[in-house]
Parts: sequence; C-alpha cells; structure tokens
Amino acid sequence: MQSFLLLVLTACGALTQENQIERIQECGVQCSQGLQCRNRLHSPFAPCKMQPERLQGAVFHGTSVTTVMRCERRQKCSLHLRVTSSVQISEHIQGVSMCTVSAGMLERCVLTSFPRAARARLTGQQVEVQNNCFNVSPGQDVHVTVKTVPNYCNVTWSQRYRVQGCYNDDLRNNLPECITGKIAYSVAPERRELSVSVTDMLEDRDYHLRLCHQWHTCMGTGAYTLIKREDPFKNVTFPYVRPLPCLCIEGWSSMVDAPRIQVYPFRNRTEELWTGVTFDPEEEALSWELACPMEVVTTLCYKIGDDSCLDLVNSSQSALKRKVTYSKVDPNPRLCMKFTTKAQSWIKCPFADGNFPAWDLTVSSDVGQQQATLTSRIRTELSLRLCQNSQPPACNDVVSVPMEKANSISINLTMNVCKADACIQVRRVDARFSIPLLQCHFQCLKVQPSEVRGQRWEMEWMLLLAIACLTVVMASALVGNIVLLVYYRRRVGACLFQRSTDLRPAGVTLLRTTDDGANARLARDLEKLLLGWGMSVKLADLDEEADGEQAPRSDLVVLLWSKGCNRHLNQLAVGGRRAAPPQRERSAPAPVRVDIVTYDGLAVAPDEVPAWLNAVPLKQLREFFTHTPHPARAPLPTWHLLPGQRHQGHFQTPIQAAPESDSSEKSNLLCDFLAETKTEG
Repeated sequence: MQSFLLLVLTACGALTQENQIERIQECGVQCSQGLQCRNRLHSPFAPCKMQPERLQGAVFHGTSVTTVMRCERRQKCSLHLRVTSSVQISEHIQGVSMCTVSAGMLERCVLTSFPRAARARLTGQQVEVQNNCFNVSPGQDVHVTVKTVPNYCNVTWSQRYRVQGCYNDDLRNNLPECITGKIAYSVAPERRELSVSVTDMLEDRDYHLRLCHQWHTCMGTGAYTLIKREDPFKNVTFPYVRPLPCLCIEGWSSMVDAPRIQVYPFRNRTEELWTGVTFDPEEEALSWELACPMEVVTTLCYKIGDDSCLDLVNSSQSALKRKVTYSKVDPNPRLCMKFTTKAQSWIKCPFADGNFPAWDLTVSSDVGQQQATLTSRIRTELSLRLCQNSQPPACNDVVSVPMEKANSISINLTMNVCKADACIQVRRVDARFSIPLLQCHFQCLKVQPSEVRGQRWEMEWMLLLAIACLTVVMASALVGNIVLLVYYRRRVGACLFQRSTDLRPAGVTLLRTTDDGANARLARDLEKLLLGWGMSVKLADLDEEADGEQAPRSDLVVLLWSKGCNRHLNQLAVGGRRAAPPQRERSAPAPVRVDIVTYDGLAVAPDEVPAWLNAVPLKQLREFFTHTPHPARAPLPTWHLLPGQRHQGHFQTPIQAAPESDSSEKSNLLCDFLAETKTEG
C-alpha cells in the first residue's frame, strides 16, 4: 500500500513538473568549460563546405530543445526556446549556428563563436552550448537546426518541436496570450436567466462577455456586456430563450487576438434539439430546423403502439443545411418525425394532440345497412377499403372519393362492418407522406327487423298514453279553475267584474327613486308586466313628487321601496293622509299619495324595511296582478280614492303580508279593499 501511494505521488509530481515552465532571469548564450562565447546574428543562407577528412565522428551530442518563461511581473511573462547541445571541439570548428523557423515566419539564426586560443586548448573536448533567446508563441510548431561554423555539409542536427499551448495551467495563469479569465455561472430556470461571474481576468484590460450559439463560429444571441477592469464586482445576468446544448458563455480580454473561453451550461440538454417542429396547414409542409451543430438524420415514421415507429419510404433527410422540410404531409395523429444521431434516436409526434384534423370517418348503421361518412376540411382525395382484422390486414378496394373543402360524403357499405373482424381503412391519395387509418370494432345495433317493429309500436303506444294522460290533467285543471272562479264571484259579489261607465283600463302609477339603479330597473320590469295586461302605467320619480309636481290622477299608486326612499318617508300618505314617522322641527314638504308599498324580497331583507310601512314583497304584488281577471275579458274599473282623515296608526297596505296564505286569499284581500274604496267614492 505504501509503495502504491509513493507511486501515485511520484506520478502527480511528474505531471506537476511537466506543467510547470522553467523561469529565466535573462536570455543569452552560455558555454561550459569557462569558454567565453560571443553571439551574433548569422545568415541562414551560407553555403556548406565539404567535410574535412580529419573531421570524423559525431560533432553534436545530447542536443535538446525546451521551453522557458521570462516574467517581468505577474501576468506579464514571455515564452522562449532553449536549445542546448554539446559540441566536440576541433581546429576545423570555429563555432555553432543555431536556427529556428516556423510557419509563416523567416528563419532566424544565432552564431556562437569560440575564441582561437580556447579552441587550441580544448581540442578533442566537449563544450556545452546553451541559447535561450528564441522568442516563441504558445502552441507554435518550430523547426530547430544546429550547424557547425563553417557550415560543413551533412554535419547538422535538426528537430521539430511544438511549444506548449494555453491548455498548460502555468501558461494560462501567467502568459497574457493565454489568460482568458475564469467563468462561473448559476441557472435560474423559472426565470430563464444565467448569473455569470468572472475571476482571474487580465488586471489591466476590460473584459467582454456574451451569450452565443456555437457553430463554425460563435453566433451571438444579442446578450452582451463589457466589464470594466476597475469594477469591483465582475457579475452580470443574461436572459436566455432555450437551454440548448450549444448555448455558451463566451469571454475574452479587450486586446487584439485575445484568447477566448467558452462555457456550456446546458451541454447535456440534447433533448431540446428535437423541439420546434412546425406545420403549415395551408402548404401542408412539415419543417424542423437544427438549432445546434450535430450530425442528425430525420425520418418520417408511422407510430405503432408506444415504442415502435415504422419508417416511411423515401423520407430520410440529413440536416446538413440546418433545416429539413417535408411537403404534402397528411397531419395524421400517428405520423411522427424520428431524429437519429450516432448515439441514439428520438421520436416526436407533432399531430398527436389532434390540432390539425384534415378529415374524419364515421360509421352509422340502420336496419340491414351500414354507411361510412367521410368528412373533409380540405380539398383532397380519399381511398376507402374494407378489411379483415388480421396481421397484416387483408383489404379490398371499395372506392376512391374526391373531397371538396368542408364537405361530407356518405357511402353504402357492401360488407357488414358490425362483425368483430371487420375494419375500414382510409388513406389520403393526393398526399406525398400519408399513413392509412384503420378503424375496427364499430358499435352497431344488433336487433332483428321484427323486433325493431315491435319496439316502435311499443314506443308509439306509450307516447299516445302519455298524451291522453296530459289531456286529462289539463281538462281537470281547467274545470277546477272555472269552479274556483264561480266561487270567488259569489263570495265577493263579482266586484272585480263590475264595469264603470268609464271604459278606460285601470291606471297605475309606479313611484321610484331614479338615483337607485336597482330600484329603477325593478320599476321598468313591473311596467312591462302591467302594460302587457292592457293597463295604463306611469313611472313617477319620487323626487319630482316631493317638489310638488303632482302626477295625473291614477286608480292605484304603488311605491317601489328601496334604501334610497328613506329620505322621503316624511312625505308618504294614503289618499292624501300623512303617515306617522317622527316629525322634523321645520315644516315638511307636501305629502305624496301612496296606496301600496312593495319591495324586492331578493335584494332587500324584510327587517330592512321600516315596520310602520307594512310593505309586502314584490312577489305578492305580482301574484295579485296575476290573479286579477285579464283586461281583455273584463277591464279593471277606474277607482276614485277620496282623501280621508289623518291616519294616526301605521300605514296600512291593502295587500297584507301573509307568507303562509295562498294566492286566492291575497286576491280576495285586494278585492275587498277595492270594493270598500269604491263605496266610499
């Protein structure tokens, strides 16, 4: 166990050391053996010479190339290439030439020369030469060559070297070309917002931040902000529309060729790609647009059961152009679109909820005959086939029906579709992509013709019996009504049928308060009722009556009481007699004649009406007028009510409030009151 931990720690240390770039203070050339080397630029195009016979064996030993970093301060570092080689000293070698070249750059050579005295002293020995003044960029491919001076042909060393890229942690934290900043985010899906914060950005630069969709380039969505370097809080909130896997948060420093960092908050939300299937009912076109770069093939299929979907022939398309469109599609609820990638497949059924019904099939059955009714909302052509319910269904062509828009056609069926194994298959002929609709198990009336006739006779006899019973009941009610009417005439003395010499219909004045909307509507409803019975009706405002504008003389004055009438209580009188509310100190206005006080029992509680008014609910007043003989048969006489003595007690409405008494008693009370009043007149 200890040896394993030691191995893990050693490996981690090696990886850390590999990521760590060696630091240098100054760049230059160094030689071992105390050799004072001199540097100067050298032309890379110097021709080579033939190698001397006495210059045998290898000249360069242990040549290597590494990357080093020189830093002036934090986040202000530069990369250099260090070339190291051990050179075998001889009288024929005056120095070493080290050259570097990369794509798009000119070759750069540095000549390191050895003094003549040192060459004579160190002949046959190896001197290590190190040069670390070659400037390089992150991720750069460099070709390094080491030659002798003078340049002897075939006495060279060369190697291709790739500089570490910005993936290296040391470079990403210290090299301006690699510093992108660090982006953290949180998602608020209910508000569809991304909260983004930035750390470790370049201290002397502003910072750009935006949302984009990653295709070949990052296409911005319009959400963008610039974070100033002096801002203490490097936070921003971006709204987003859809949580797509290619939606990324992109950030970069405000400088030329700045590296960019991209973070994908919804990288695993692949299911979002398969939404957005649209259908144009006018063009009958089914479309879908790829929202993120992905290799996907779309296919139309026919849904069978919950999991299986059979592909339609010649319906596969590759989403290379980002948008796929299928024309002349029948919007069948079982027609679906399948999306297939290298990983798996997804199925979406855009018509499953029945939003685009184009046509429908219904079956009706009469005695011995079935009919199929085709209804179409579009102009199309449908084929109808009779089938046996088997796997696969065995079908026979019946008819091909051209359908007009908003049209229905009924077809007599030659086969009994009421059988358990009978089905009807319908399919659109004019659509390019359509699937057959198979309907089975029709609900039919399974009775014999004789039984049907028997049931019809039974229904007719029951109907005749019901009509006879209803006739008897109506005749009994009519006879009873006549008997009751004769009884009332004998008891009352036919007071309601006595005509006066004046043949005008009975007049009624309805007092109301116009500032009370409910009270005014009530008065209009009662006016329509009385006018329908041929009575002359006048609507009078209680305020106008109080001002002294007396209404024309009427047989009966009815006050429709509401809470708005409270300010008029001192003016009420019966036939000119003052009522008995509390007297005010100043003189009261002229009294208003009132014969009957009523109120709406649905809107006003009985205890809300002053008790001394002895008012009756509107329901009882309507029952009184209802039981009065119709004016067409016997118009009500014109009663002349004379003023009497001051009334010392309560206001006495002639219709007494009697909830438990029936309508005939209420009618008799009013009849007695009218008879007494006529006698006094």
